[in-house]
Amino acid sequence: MRSLVVIAALFATACSPPAPTAEAPVTTEIPATSVPGPTQLPAGARDIVWGDAPQAVRDLVATTPNTFLPDRVIQQAPGADGSVIYELWSASASEPIDVSYANGQAAIMPPRH
Repeated sequence: MRSLVVIAALFATACSPPAPTAEAPVTTEIPATSVPGPTQLPAGARDIVWGDAPQAVRDLVATTPNTFLPDRVIQQAPGADGSVIYELWSASASEPIDVSYANGQAAIMPPRH
């Protein structure tokens, strides 16, 4: 019976939500050698895994010539118009691909240079 109490206590601890924390810092430091891209992110930007990018963004990149599967994806905070920019970085590319996503539609933005 005592083991059931211990198991119940462990289960309750594991299922309880985490304690609230302070807001995220304005910038996030990324080790320079880990992946391509900037080492500091501006406020509101965050690294995401490629599978978490919207399907329209992933489909566009998969069907557009001269694109690449990114090693790193940075999701920018939504702009005033509600659009979100995804920066796609790869060690095999000299510059990132920027994809704008709004209202379920994705579009590759012109190169930065």
